[in-house]
Amino acid sequence: MKTLVQAVIMLLFMMSCSTYKPLTEAQKLTLQAWGTEKAFVIESDWAKPLPTAALNAMANTGILGLGNSAGSISILGNVNYFKMKGDTITAHLPYYGERYMGGGYNTKIAIEFDGIPRSKEITWNEQKQRAEMRFSIHQKDDNELYDIFIMIFSNNTTRIDVNSAERSLITYEGKIKVLVPQE
Repeated sequence: MKTLVQAVIMLLFMMSCSTYKPLTEAQKLTLQAWGTEKAFVIESDWAKPLPTAALNAMANTGILGLGNSAGSISILGNVNYFKMKGDTITAHLPYYGERYMGGGYNTKIAIEFDGIPRSKEITWNEQKQRAEMRFSIHQKDDNELYDIFIMIFSNNTTRIDVNSAERSLITYEGKIKVLVPQE
C-alpha cells in the first residue's frame, strides 16, 4: 500500500511539471516594446505590502475585509494606475504598510508621482523571459524618493515593486495594456 501511494504521488508530481518553452522572437519583441515604443497603463488587482507586526495586528481586527491578509490586499475597485507615455510617468497607487518617517499632516497617503524619472533603464531578462524596468522618481508635491522595479511578463501581467527609505516595501500585481490617447 505504501509503495502504491508513493507511486501515485510521484505520477502526480511528474504530470504537474511542465516543460519550459522559450518565447518566440515575435513575443520577445512585443514585450520589449513596452515602455520604449508603446505608451502603456498598468492597473493593479493586488497590493502586497511587507507584512509587519503592525499590519498583522490590523489584519487580525478584520478591517481589511474578507479574502485579504496582511500580505495580500485586493485593490479591485480602488483607483490605481501606473502610466508611461514617452519619458513621462504618472502613477497613483494606494499604499498599505508602515511609514517610517516624513509625511507630515494632511499629506497624501497614496504613492503618487508625475514627471520624468531619473536613471530609467529598460532591459530584457533572457533567463526569466520578461521585460524589466528600473527607475527612481520623487513623490508628487513631496521630497520622498521611490525606487521602482517593474516586471512585465509574456501574458501581459505585471509586478511593480516600490521601495522607499520612508515606507515599507510594497508590491502591486496587475495587467498592462496599451494607453489609449484620452487616458
